[in-house]
Parts: sequence; C-alpha cells; structure tokens
Amino acid sequence: MRAVLVAVAVCACATSKPPAEVDGPDGLPDRDDFYTIWLGGARVGTAIERESWSRAGLTLHREERMHFLRGDADIALATTIEIHASRALVPSRVRWSERTVATPLATSIAELPRVRTAEATRDATGVWHTSDGAQLPGDAIPAELVPVLVREHRGAFSGRVFLPGRAFLIGDGRIDRIAERRLVARLALDGGALAEATIDTTDDGTYTRVVDGEGVIAIRTTEAAARAPFQPVDLIAATSIPIAGVATQTLMLEGGLAVPSLPGQLARAEADGIALELSPRLPGDLPYGAFGRDRSREISQLVQAVRSRIAPDLGAHPGSPRDAATATAGDCTTFALAYASLATHRSIPTRVVTGLRIDGGRLVRHRWAVSWTGKAWIAVDAAFGFAPAGGDLVGLAVHDADDAGLVAGEAALAQVRSASWR
Repeated sequence: MRAVLVAVAVCACATSKPPAEVDGPDGLPDRDDFYTIWLGGARVGTAIERESWSRAGLTLHREERMHFLRGDADIALATTIEIHASRALVPSRVRWSERTVATPLATSIAELPRVRTAEATRDATGVWHTSDGAQLPGDAIPAELVPVLVREHRGAFSGRVFLPGRAFLIGDGRIDRIAERRLVARLALDGGALAEATIDTTDDGTYTRVVDGEGVIAIRTTEAAARAPFQPVDLIAATSIPIAGVATQTLMLEGGLAVPSLPGQLARAEADGIALELSPRLPGDLPYGAFGRDRSREISQLVQAVRSRIAPDLGAHPGSPRDAATATAGDCTTFALAYASLATHRSIPTRVVTGLRIDGGRLVRHRWAVSWTGKAWIAVDAAFGFAPAGGDLVGLAVHDADDAGLVAGEAALAQVRSASWR
C-alpha cells in the first residue's frame, strides 16, 4: 500500500483562522528553510521552503522530494505547492503539483505517471474555488501556510484548514502551546480522520522538528545537509510490524485501537490488547444490506476482470480514486479502488478496508474491500484474487472509496504499536 509521507507543514497542519486584513509585518526578509524527512530511523526525503515578501504580500513556495523503495520499485516523487497571501497572511491562491522523477531503475520517462495538479483561488466574496469545480468556505486556510501564521503571530491558532494535496480535504484544526518551545497540532477532517503532530520551535517560532502520528519526522537542517544524496530504504519494510511468537489461531494487537467487526475477523477487547480470530468463514457484524439473489459469482468475475486489466506494480499508483477505475498498473490500493468502482457501477454495495496483511512473521499495510452478496458481506482482496478473502487480513478501518476515506484509513494504521501470537 502506498504510505502517507507528509512533511513539515502538513504534519503540523492543524490550524488557523485567517487574520483580518490589516497592515502586515514590515521589513520581513526573504528566507529559505531546509528540512530532512525521516521514517523508522531512515531518511526518505527533503523539504525546502522559500518565503518571498513584497509590497503585494507573501509568496510561499514549498518543494518536497521523496525517494524510497517499495520492494523492487525505486520511487522518487517531487511535490510543490505555491501559496500567495497578503502581507496580513490572508491567502488568495494555492497551486499544487506532484510528479514522478526519473531514477536509475526507471526504464523510461514514458512509463512514469503523469503530473498531477490542483489549484484553488479565492474570489472577491472570500469563497475558494478549486480547479475541479468545488467550493471551499472563505475562512479555510491552506495547511502549509499555518507555520508562518504561528511564527509571525506568536500564539495558538484554531480554525478551518484544507489540504491541497489531498483533493482539498477540509477540517477543523488547532495548534496549542504546551511548553515554551513545543506545540501540539491536531487536525480533525470532516471525513472523520484525526491527525496529530508534535512540533519543536526556536525562540522566534521557526519549526525545528516535527513528529507526526505515523512516525514521520522532519528536522530543520542546513542547505548542504538537505541537498546531500542518501540511500533509499524499502518503505514496506520500514512500516511493517513484526509479529512476536509462533503462529497460532489468535493474533494480539496492542495500541489505541477500535477494531471493527468485518468479514474475515472477530475482535475481542482484552486487558492486554485486542484479540483477533482470522478466517474467511467469519461473517463480521456489518449492517445487513437488501436481501436478494446471491451475487458471489458476479463478484468473483469482477475480481478477475480487475486482475486481468491491472498489472501488480508497487511503483505505480492512481492519481485519484477516479483514476483507479481505468488504471492498468498499481498497488493494493489501486486494485481495491478499481474493484470498488466496478462493483458500485453494478449496484453491489461495497466499501474499502484499510488494514494489515500477514506476510510471514510481519504485518504489512494493505487495502481490500467488502461487498454485500445479497446474502452476506464478504471480504474481497482483488490484489490477490480472493473472494471471499480472509485468514491473513486485519481490517482497521472500513470507509468510502474516496480521498477522505483513504485518509481516515491511513490514520487508523498509526494506532497499532505491536503484534504477537497467543
């Protein structure tokens, strides 16, 4: 599954109300800030932020470069965001883009995914208009502007924020100061996901270290250190959870979990964690759909249609849930979203599941689906061709096949601290 790698500003994306239009700070110098990004003790990227001040206001340019492995796939992503704001730090335009950068293992530029872009502009009435035709409330702020607001206004902020890189998802956020040089940021997306980060600052409010709930760490550094090359690490290995002990029928999970009762698993809360029984025969406890003819065979045919069209490729990913409907290569998220699209088009009630898959002695991040056959809910793992699936799947969140649902699922992954057989 494609991991979420969110860097400095988005890690801290919790927050703020646009200030009133008043005279902004005078004489602010342009500045460049450099950050290295780490996961599991290994470096996975770089972030560079440039603030350019003029009489018109602030132009904030941020570039993130991520480089990592997913199995045999060598992946390098470059994400840029540009924000235009007044001198009072009231934003008016946001541009975002992501492109895949050629690496030594890439066979040709033609095989790389296309550039993804998005834009939002604020009209004279204060309403945001996005490039896909949506509207956002005028009091919402791009998350990447928040660190500047916190630094310049020396305080705690709360209000509406949006994420340009995640289809302009919007939510309520806040930053609270818990010590002289430490902040805590929280973002509750309207779709239900909750993101948190701890931020260390200098005396002038500059962010020096950001740690998010997924264990991604951004550390302020020098330009030379930020631009220094580094050896990419396998992201699947870095985010996997080892399973202690010898395999039995019960898997114990420890963490701040609320494991749903899904097809293929039975969860029991116990004093030392969550005890899970795993089997494709377990029905789960989702609300019943409308009873009718058994569509299990049709579901299996859709799984095979997805597998015949999509080639497994950990280096490819859909640009959005909509792109997965026509994707020809991708990871487990691509398979799950492509299957969900076909099933929904056939009026088969279907939702997506984010969780973990048992892979030998470890748990790796994975996505699949659940569908209503007309008689019962079953787990459907299109990436491996199983319907019903189960026995090796641990579902942590069930959600819609959209950006908000994917973010909610990713937030659930961060709650598992350890696993063992009992």
